[in-house]
Amino acid sequence: MKVLWLVTLQCIGVLLALCCSFCQTQRHFITGYYASWRVEEGGGAFAPPNLAYGQYDIIIYAFLSVEADGSLSLINPQKDKVLLLGPLREGVPAEYLKSADLGNPALHQPGQRFADYAHRHRVRLSASVGGWVHSTHFPSVAADPARRTRFASECARIIELYHLDGIDIDWEYPGDPARQGTPADRGNFTILLRQVRDTLQALRSRLRRDLMLTIACGAAPKHLAAIDWPKVHQLVNAVNLMTYSFYGQWDEVSNHNAPLFPSANATQIGYSCAEAVQILIRHGVPPVKINLGVAFYGRTHRTEGAPSLHAKLSVQSDSSRSASRGATASYSEIVQQINRGSFKYCWDDTAQVPYLIDTAQSLFISFDDERSVSLKAHYARLNGLRGVMIWDITSEYCKVDGQLRTPLTDAIRRVFSGKEILPSVLSEPRICVFPRVTYSGFLHFFVHSPEKGRTEISLSDARGKILHTVTFLGFGHTIDMRLLPSGAYRIRMRFNSLPHEETKIVKK
Repeated sequence: MKVLWLVTLQCIGVLLALCCSFCQTQRHFITGYYASWRVEEGGGAFAPPNLAYGQYDIIIYAFLSVEADGSLSLINPQKDKVLLLGPLREGVPAEYLKSADLGNPALHQPGQRFADYAHRHRVRLSASVGGWVHSTHFPSVAADPARRTRFASECARIIELYHLDGIDIDWEYPGDPARQGTPADRGNFTILLRQVRDTLQALRSRLRRDLMLTIACGAAPKHLAAIDWPKVHQLVNAVNLMTYSFYGQWDEVSNHNAPLFPSANATQIGYSCAEAVQILIRHGVPPVKINLGVAFYGRTHRTEGAPSLHAKLSVQSDSSRSASRGATASYSEIVQQINRGSFKYCWDDTAQVPYLIDTAQSLFISFDDERSVSLKAHYARLNGLRGVMIWDITSEYCKVDGQLRTPLTDAIRRVFSGKEILPSVLSEPRICVFPRVTYSGFLHFFVHSPEKGRTEISLSDARGKILHTVTFLGFGHTIDMRLLPSGAYRIRMRFNSLPHEETKIVKK
């Protein structure tokens, strides 16, 4: 009888274990870039001892520079050496902090490296090489076997030197002629990553701990198309998709920095978070390797007339609202402006992001708040992504009741906890049509739906005559209207068996 009872308990235990394994949901990670040059801002809040480590799973130190010979160097030795290796010991020569070499641990106090603080809180620390300013030498380094070898060796060296958990490569951008890129970058980038991956694997065996290799990539379709994703995704642990800076002061009209969905008058196909994610998945990257980028900064614009979404921009940019970051104000600075009543708050129901306007000064600010980053976190969960990537964590620290808070990351964490219900804007299918006023003659469609299905589209003239019909699967489609005369047209559309929707568009 006792034996039977014991066997029964064991069976129940196995069944419970199986049930728990089936009930487990995918864990979603929060990865945050740390802009090292801002360490002195915020009254010391951004120094390694004071960060809110409990908010992050991985912190990526930005940036180290790649040199022409493939070696790595510190961008600001006076700050970088102290951050990465700890405070200096007494009697260290002044010249030491002026040299761009990678540093000497013997000259620093032990136990106070950035990695030491992170590891005490069970947070992994990686370092990013490149960035917008320091990617100049990537094309030549990736093209040369000797330089590639030196680069991979240097990546291994800084992992040991700074006690890092991995390397992030932020090459902006492979194949881009404006950034010294060539078509050869496509293959060379893959070779470079493979060499770094192999080097880290050898180091991993020796150190007996896991090491990450991640990349940051531009979210514009041309940047995504320049990378050999079927090969690249197998070499990296995660892809940090930079789904921000889609629109800015370089455009003719005001638009969103990081729209979740394309706005009604989006001028570029693929220039939204949801589009970029779906394009990357279509390139063959598994969702579990994609981090959706979230911007903890905004972009300030001056408009020629009354400020609004899609208003004509002035040639004069605005930097007066941000004391330290120019036209790209941090979230904490934007919150201060909102609290002072300087701006009118607006919400774009199409793009699902906020913006601010100041009519008196003709100012428009595109930014993300708690509501919009929550939606992006929900989108990441809905699509089975790895998680989100923050640029950058120093931008959101706000004082609330005398205490430093991280409201945007708090919002993301609440979503990733699984305790928040999926909003209807994401749980229900939606068809985005843009631009509603087309000058190029091309009309684009983006379909968001939690389930697969087909979309039916018909284009009619002002009299109701049907000019074009199409049914397509997937998330996107484009209609060429260039041969049609200027004027108003009507779009009738339906996803699966849902009721039809109608909207008006204008061809100029």
